[in-house]
Amino acid sequence: MTLRQYIITMIISTFLCWLAWVFVILNIDPFQTNTLGFVFFYTSLFLALIGTISLLTFFAYHLFGSRDLPLFRYVQISFKQALFTAIFLTAFLFLQGKGYLNIWNAGILIAIFILIISFTISIKRIPKNQLLNQ
Repeated sequence: MTLRQYIITMIISTFLCWLAWVFVILNIDPFQTNTLGFVFFYTSLFLALIGTISLLTFFAYHLFGSRDLPLFRYVQISFKQALFTAIFLTAFLFLQGKGYLNIWNAGILIAIFILIISFTISIKRIPKNQLLNQ
């Protein structure tokens, strides 16, 4: 898949996910629905956030990135950051919707998010030829 095909696919799928989320918002009553309505709500929001954040961070890295990395690395980094951010935002919204979000839960969730992001940043990739020499 070329970069152009990836970007077009992500734009179309992100648009469809936002459209599905709006459809859920307009047609499902949260006071009368069962668990399936909330699953549709959180899933469509999660996928729409992944696509949107991934595209925005990719274009930010591509335009303002000072490193000379191949473009597929920018795609990889932006998708990973979008995944973590979407999980964080969806979990935050889920806890708020259930009434469980307070200052302690928010602090723990933010600390976990920071630890996961800093762990993924600190991982160094070892080339395969160095693994064979050890």
